[in-house]
Amino acid sequence: MQRFSTLRAEFPRQFWIIFGGTLINSTGSGMVFPFITLYLRQRLNVSITYVGVILMFWSVSALVGQIVGGAFADRFGRKRLMVFSLASNAAMLTLFGLADSFALAAIVVSVTGFVNALYQPARDAMIADLVGSDRRPQAYGLIRVVANLGIAIGPAIGGFLAAQSYLISFLCSASATFTYFLITALLMRETKPNAPPHHATAAAPGNLITVLRDTRFVAFCAGAICCTILAAQMMAVLPVYMKDQFGLGETYFGWVMTTNAGMVVLLQLPITRVTREIPRLVLTAMGALLYALGVGGIALGSAFPHFIAAMVVFTFGEMILVPTSTAVTADLAPADLRGRYMGMLGLTWSVGFGVGPIIGGLISDHLAPIALWPLTALSGIIAAIIFLAIARLAPLRASRATI
Repeated sequence: MQRFSTLRAEFPRQFWIIFGGTLINSTGSGMVFPFITLYLRQRLNVSITYVGVILMFWSVSALVGQIVGGAFADRFGRKRLMVFSLASNAAMLTLFGLADSFALAAIVVSVTGFVNALYQPARDAMIADLVGSDRRPQAYGLIRVVANLGIAIGPAIGGFLAAQSYLISFLCSASATFTYFLITALLMRETKPNAPPHHATAAAPGNLITVLRDTRFVAFCAGAICCTILAAQMMAVLPVYMKDQFGLGETYFGWVMTTNAGMVVLLQLPITRVTREIPRLVLTAMGALLYALGVGGIALGSAFPHFIAAMVVFTFGEMILVPTSTAVTADLAPADLRGRYMGMLGLTWSVGFGVGPIIGGLISDHLAPIALWPLTALSGIIAAIIFLAIARLAPLRASRATI
């Protein structure tokens, strides 16, 4: 309790509101999203490749949402965008449970991907506004802890609900998202930094082109995409592989995801403390290699405990890579472009989850299901090389909180 009291004093009140709301929202998300591929395949009766195509629609729309969300968070404010995203997502989750054709599923998935993607750039920019550079890895780590606590709870509930009715799962998830919408609307304040007056002789305010000219950050995003392709295999392809090849259904994969989330809850903060003196780009390279090891190791086993072990290795990489990547992005971003930079980082997830399931589906359908694991694992090695190359070429600068 003393440790928690000390930790609580290190961050502002609004950060803890985000912390609590994230628990509610992630629990709701955990009820449905780990089972999306199974739901779509069973509901629509299509191959995993076609499921990958539907998920590509999600990712393309999310890609647009990340770009729009980053720009709007910088222009109109973090809170407004978060409120809109959460309210819209609650509505779309309800419709998701009713989709019963390929065309309708594609439409609902596309809209859901867009409105859902608006949220994260605004939230991460808000945290960067509230917290200085030295505490950002811990702040983003805390958000990951509570998000994964919700994800640890959600799949266990969602697996049970899905066995009864997927519609009930979607309705419960929508209710949780709507609750977080109310918390955001009623309890949070805007944190967007005030832009300095613009004079005719001054440089024009930054935009997306400015972000794309940051070659160091663009290279970093390329490495992040390689890692996200691996995450897509574990989150989207693995449940189908487990069920089709070994008869391990939703409940088993729910426990694989619960293992992932439970590890983050228990170990994220200790790992963040232990690794805080290691250069951040070196840390991201270590995380990428653990991703590759965990994904590649899937090919070696066929029993439930083996899939748990592979997820354990993958999760160690995730705990190193994900919060560090967000902290790197915050360090690279000018204060007036934090939303756009966070949107670009989120875009890497949209791209990776867009192409990842299709890559996995094509390899599985046209080569062999077991072949997709070692082949896709190569992208983690490529990512590690990219991160280490950036670390040699340019050091990171630290930045302060703006409020």
